[in-house]
Amino acid sequence: MSDETFDKQDGNSELWGTIFGPGGHPALTTMHRRYKFLPAKPRCRLCRVPFGSFGGWLMGRRGKAPCKRNPHFCSACDQFIDANPGGAEVDMSVLYVDIRNSVRTAAASETAAVAQRVNQFLSTATSIITDNDGFIMAFYGDCVVAVWPPGFAGPDHRQKAVRAAKALSAAFGPDSAIPSGTGVHSGPVYICTVEAGAGMFRDMSIFGHTVNVTARLASEAPAGQALASEAVAAHLGAEFSAQDLKGIDSPIMATTI
Repeated sequence: MSDETFDKQDGNSELWGTIFGPGGHPALTTMHRRYKFLPAKPRCRLCRVPFGSFGGWLMGRRGKAPCKRNPHFCSACDQFIDANPGGAEVDMSVLYVDIRNSVRTAAASETAAVAQRVNQFLSTATSIITDNDGFIMAFYGDCVVAVWPPGFAGPDHRQKAVRAAKALSAAFGPDSAIPSGTGVHSGPVYICTVEAGAGMFRDMSIFGHTVNVTARLASEAPAGQALASEAVAAHLGAEFSAQDLKGIDSPIMATTI
């Protein structure tokens, strides 16, 4: 989702800061602990109730089925988002991963093969990210955007984001059928509801310099590798070098993982 398509919404900053900030919202964190034992993927982006298999059937009978307006959320969470639009600035980790040479590959392939390739990429990337406690924000064509808010991922959100980046590098190496590059960074992010279609559709998105830096790191990452900023990967004890990124005024210290 782009800034041109959706309008950022403000308000309810204390509530949104509690949900995504350190500690998380007590009601949501209780749901996260409860629902993680129920199969299966996919899950509601907010409360993490399962949508698939027996767990999805069970929770659907309790009013937690995927919302028809936005299937990324259950009906209950969609109603909550609709009733409490707004956002807050929270320090968190952000990750972008996208396919390399996708335009060239699409030009030389059947459209059905292109769709199958992208779907395989999205499925594998989503599994890796969610298995490392990441929160899927968006799919941009052949790119996946994810965040690790402390309220969802815990105080070790940076380590979890870096583990996901390493796993993505291993899954989508330069010699794989779907070579991809990853960028991972950490810092202040404005996470909020966004609205389009005169109120007919409401979702969540992320904004700010941290988001832009992450996207640029991903675009510069070689196939099968991830560029991790010092802000997110200082715990690795690696050597960091200055990266001049397009559209970013100051160099970003990063390392390849």
